[in-house]
This record gives sequence, structure tokens and C-alpha cells, in this order.
Amino acid sequence: MVPSIKYLVSSPHGDVPIDTNKLDFPLEGDELKTSYRTYLNSISNFLLSDEFKPLLSSVNKKLGKEIFIKEVNEIVVRSEKHGFLYHPASIEVILEQGRVKFALNVAISEVGKDWLREEFSVLKRLNTKFNLPYLPEPYFFGELNAMSFLTEEWFEGYHEFHICKDENGKQRLRLWDFDSGYKYLSSEQGFELYKQASKILTLYYDFKDFSQIYPWHHAAGDFVVKIPPHPPLEKGGEGGLDVRLTTVRRYEPLMVLKDKDPVEPFLGLFYFFLNITLKMRLDKLDGLGKVVWADDICLEATITGFLEALNLKEELKNYIGLAEDFLGLLKSFGEEDLKITFNSIIDLYTGKEDFPVLIKNLEEHVRKLHAILQILPL
Repeated sequence: MVPSIKYLVSSPHGDVPIDTNKLDFPLEGDELKTSYRTYLNSISNFLLSDEFKPLLSSVNKKLGKEIFIKEVNEIVVRSEKHGFLYHPASIEVILEQGRVKFALNVAISEVGKDWLREEFSVLKRLNTKFNLPYLPEPYFFGELNAMSFLTEEWFEGYHEFHICKDENGKQRLRLWDFDSGYKYLSSEQGFELYKQASKILTLYYDFKDFSQIYPWHHAAGDFVVKIPPHPPLEKGGEGGLDVRLTTVRRYEPLMVLKDKDPVEPFLGLFYFFLNITLKMRLDKLDGLGKVVWADDICLEATITGFLEALNLKEELKNYIGLAEDFLGLLKSFGEEDLKITFNSIIDLYTGKEDFPVLIKNLEEHVRKLHAILQILPL
């Protein structure tokens, strides 16, 4: 017997039932103009295909035990959001005893399908290689009705965050909490959030071949955060705040390193560091508007997270030495030297929407970066 299926749309005001009058409207961000009706029907057909294999395989991996279709009372499909590459949904399975929730990424365009297939492979590889908790566990990949689907771990209680302007025009970080409404984050929470994001990216960096998680962008909501009931009382006080990365589109060296052979491990790590100090500061206003540049607290947090991760990576000593050795090399750069070395990184952004904002803020960014590095103790 096929379980009943309920369709909902996730919103800042809670779950909203599907408006049947809008089922033939096209999905946001889909150049092929696929309708919501086709999208939702394809999700259902995929989950129930091959004798319910995608559904049950995902539930079983999440629970760590075998569940049969007769134990499934209802399936809740939530349309979560829509992007250029993917159209993510969440799947909640109501069992006779308990509930199970997992994520479902749906790719419709050819480029989206190529990226999703690669993402499935990369997630499996990185979770095996690093055994860290910051990436979702992939459950099942399949294709149906000219679409690609990837079920994976759902980070319950984690939400997107974006730069916004408050009523006084001041830059703030706002949490997109669809469970209890949008809310501003404190500067202490913002520091911890950026620090953990930087730490995560650095923990997954490969010293041997310079591979890294890239591309990613705050505007896409790639990083999510779980906020505790009580914020940290001081900058750097974690207070239970926890950050995860929801997607890994590629894992490879930056383009500036691909044509250089051989490359010293220091140089690879140096370019990685420079790039995340820039990339971490880029977002879009309210996640959708113009490109914006995060305040200096983001830069300080990024450096802190990077160095914390280096101290945790035991293999660092095989390539560079101690974290203090690398920091010493960073401190040896003058302000003008740093500015020159940023040129190769800036070239990565040429022609992209972020480029004008980077150019506008680069000189002050280099000045602040140099100042922070000089006061850090070895």
C-alpha cells in the first residue's frame, strides 16, 4: 500500500499548504520553466520508484536499521527553496513510531544535473577521508523524468543567515529561522559564525594537492547555523552555536594553482587563506539583493577560525611545520606585498557579480588584514 503524501511550502511564517491554483506556475530560478506540479509529482515518483528504494534506503541509513513500507504512515514533501543549480526539498517520513527527516536536492537543468552527480561523489569521498561532522551524509542518488535527485542528511534546527540593514541602516546578520521567525544575530554570534565557517573550510583543505571546497557563497545559503537559546556572552565564546556546510559542489585546487607545477605547500595554503578572507565577506543583501561586504569583525573571525583549524590538522607538520610557522610567514608580508599577492585571487572574480565590490573594498581589506596579522602572537 502506498503511503499518503502531503505537499507543503516552507516559509518564514511556517509551513504553507500548496496552493492548487498555482501548481502550474514555473519554479523560481528554473530556465526550463518547469511547473510546481511537475516538480512535486517527479519527487513523489522518484521516492516511490523501484519498490520504494530511494525512500526506504534514505530512511534506513538515517535510522541505522531496516524499515519496511508498511511502517510508513505518511510522507510530507516540503518545497524549501529554489536556486540556480538545485531546487531543494525536505522529506519528512511519518512512521508508526517516530519521524524521520532528510533533504532532497533536485536538479532539472543539464548543468545542475552534472553538478549534483559530482556532489554525490564528492560528499562520499570527503566524509570518508576526513570523518568530520560538518557535511551532510549522502544517502541515495538517482534519475527519473529527466531530473536528478540526491537524498542526504537534513540538518534539523539549522538555518540560513544573511547580511541585512536594520531600521537604523546598520549592517546586521539576520537568521532565516523558518521555525520561529527571522531574528537578528548579535555581533558575538556573528563572530562565532564566521569563525566556524572558516574553520570548517580549512579543516577540509588538502595540503598535498591543494584541493578545497569551492565554489561556495553565503548568498546561496551554503552555510547554516544552529543558534542556542542564550547567545555567547563574549566574542569567541561559542555558547553552543554550531555551523554546518550544506553543499560541496567541487573539491579541487584553485585555478591559480592548476597550471603551476610544482607548487610549494606554503604557496597553496597562502592562496587558500587569502581567498577565504575575501570570500567570507561576500553576501547579498537579504540573500537576494545587491552584493554586500561584511564588516571587519568577519575578517577577524575568519583569521581566527583558519588558525584554529591549522592547529587541529596533524598533517600540517609534514608539509609546512607548525601553525606558528605559517603565521610567522604571514606576518613577514608587508602591506604592499599582500596587496600584490591578492592580484591572482582577484582574477578569479573577473566578470562576476562580486568583482566590483571586491575592487572597491580591496585596499582597506589588505590594510586591515595586515594590521590584524601583526598583532597576533606567535
